Amino acid sequence: MADLRHDLTRTAQDFGRVAQDAAYVAVGLGVVGLQRAQVARRELAARLERQRTAADGGLSSAREQVARAWTDVDKALGQFFEAADAALDPLADRLPPQVQEAVTKARESRDHLRGYLKGQLAA
Repeated sequence: MADLRHDLTRTAQDFGRVAQDAAYVAVGLGVVGLQRAQVARRELAARLERQRTAADGGLSSAREQVARAWTDVDKALGQFFEAADAALDPLADRLPPQVQEAVTKARESRDHLRGYLKGQLAA
């Protein structure tokens, strides 16, 4: 009977050591898994940053092209507006006051919109 108790005690101790080893292995696998996830996250972040940088480079180029094109369009619009204003100015004096006021507001709105677009493309 003493042998049986001794064997049971030994089996319980062995079982305890196996359970402890299993717990250590589980914790170790969890740590390794977490480290691998962190490495994958860093690699993904680096890859996304490279892609964002490449996209920003292309976007900057497109912005520069639009800004150059706007400069040409703005110059042509400026010339057109000057010619239109020069042609309409002699007529403006003969218009009724309400129409003169409407023409003035339309010109102000036109100039405001032109300035707004210029500011947006410069940003």
